[in-house]
Amino acid sequence: MGALLVVAAMLGLVLLLLAVPVDLEVRLEGIDPFQGQVGIGWLFGLVRFRIPIPGAARPAPEPETRSRDTPERGRTWGRGRNALAALRPAEFRGRVSRLVRDVARAVHVHRLRLLARIGLGDPADTGRLWALMGPLDALARVGNAEVRIEPDFVDPVLEFQVDGRVRLVPLRIIALGVAFLLSPPTIRAWRTLRGHHA
Repeated sequence: MGALLVVAAMLGLVLLLLAVPVDLEVRLEGIDPFQGQVGIGWLFGLVRFRIPIPGAARPAPEPETRSRDTPERGRTWGRGRNALAALRPAEFRGRVSRLVRDVARAVHVHRLRLLARIGLGDPADTGRLWALMGPLDALARVGNAEVRIEPDFVDPVLEFQVDGRVRLVPLRIIALGVAFLLSPPTIRAWRTLRGHHA
């Protein structure tokens, strides 16, 4: 009985701490290198710290030597197409849209600026990815937010800049994430994705 009370008390303390709002200040950009910093404020400003993200470009890849054991690029893109196709059902995209809207309502945005350009090097693949990213339009309708995402149907590219300051309650965000992961559309999409990779 005593151990159960201790566990319950610890669980209650964790839930209480997760219910305290957190201020996030984010400045991120690039992929190669990926750099920026994340500032975190907790307990209404009593606890503050920053996490620097230094940029370091990846070394240039070795020249490819195709062999029988090396998968061809077409096969890699084929797996990517299968993954995108598995996540395309309208029911799943609707659930993603709902998640984005719920998160947008749960987060108090002081400022948010997101600029991105994406492309997979194939117009059809980029179009599929672009359809999946449609729900992000909900962020553009949040006050103090500027969101601009552009597709590149010619070249493979992933560039982005994020500059924002928001306040959120971790417990609420975790609850929304768990509800999304356990929803029937997400579970069906995961099973379909696993089936494509099997």
